[in-house]
Order: sequence, then C-alpha cells, then structure tokens
Amino acid sequence: MDEIVFNDIYDKYVNPVWRTALYYSGNQTDAEEITQLTFIQLLISYETIQNKDAIEAWLLTTARRLVYSRKRKAKLETPMCDVELAGRLEKETPGSDELIFMQEHRRKDIEFTNTMLEELYRHNSKWYEAAVRAYALEIPQKQIAEEMGIRLEAFQSMLFRAKKWIKTKYEADYREMK
Repeated sequence: MDEIVFNDIYDKYVNPVWRTALYYSGNQTDAEEITQLTFIQLLISYETIQNKDAIEAWLLTTARRLVYSRKRKAKLETPMCDVELAGRLEKETPGSDELIFMQEHRRKDIEFTNTMLEELYRHNSKWYEAAVRAYALEIPQKQIAEEMGIRLEAFQSMLFRAKKWIKTKYEADYREMK
C-alpha cells in the first residue's frame, strides 16, 4: 500500500473508526487501541480487499469485530474482588529500585520482541503477516486463510512453521532474558 493512499484513507476515516470503536467499547482508551489495530489491519490486508470503494465499511466492520473480540476475551478473565486486589497491591507495591529494574526489563522485552518480529518479516513476510493477523490482531484463522486464498490447513501449517522458526532461533535468548 502506498503511503500517500494510506494517509488519505487514515485522514478521511480515522474519526468514524474511532467513534465506532467508542460506541461499541464504551471506553476511550479501548477505542484508541482498536482504531490503531484497525489501521494496522488495513495495512496488512489492503491488497486483498477486493472492493476498494467500500473501504469505509471494511474499516468500520473491522473495528467492530476487534471490539467484540476484546470483549469476548475480557469475559474469560476472572475479576478479582476489590478488597482482595487492594490487599495484594499493598503487599506487592514495588520499591524504586524494583521499579527501575522492571522498567529496564520491560524495555529489553520490547526490544527483543521488535527484533524477533523484524527478523521474522525478513525471513518470510507471509509468516509474519500470518502471525500478526492471527495472534496480535486476533482475526479468525479461517478468515485469514480465505483472504490469503489458501486452505485453513495450509494456513495453520504456515503458523506452525513460523512458530517453530521463532522457537528455534530465539528460545535460548528468551529463556536467558527471563
């Protein structure tokens, strides 16, 4: 996708996508994240979208689906009682040295993840696209396979090979970080 085309689409539709995400999520922070994910999905899927004239409908539908997916995931989480949570927070509040360590660990973790994803993209851009769409954007595998024009089994095999490559190349580094 051409950067100019993407910027034009983004400028034209960012507000409707955000409003749709806000309407369905009821939360500004979630709406902002969903909006970002929707446009990331557009970057990934633009070439497979057959009707470019219906891009607004595609964006709004994608945003809505991402909100529903997030809500389904949230239902699976077990909420903690506020009293229990407050008690845990008092006991588990880290000191300043621990906060610095945690921030540094988080920075290294993000750097490691970015390096791993960049290498995956350089190694095989289709594997990268499959992994990001299936795991980060949580798009159903069947839908991704159809958009890529391959059978579901072939798509799952692609994901398996990508995971195996990542594990082979980065498992030792990951274990060392932890």
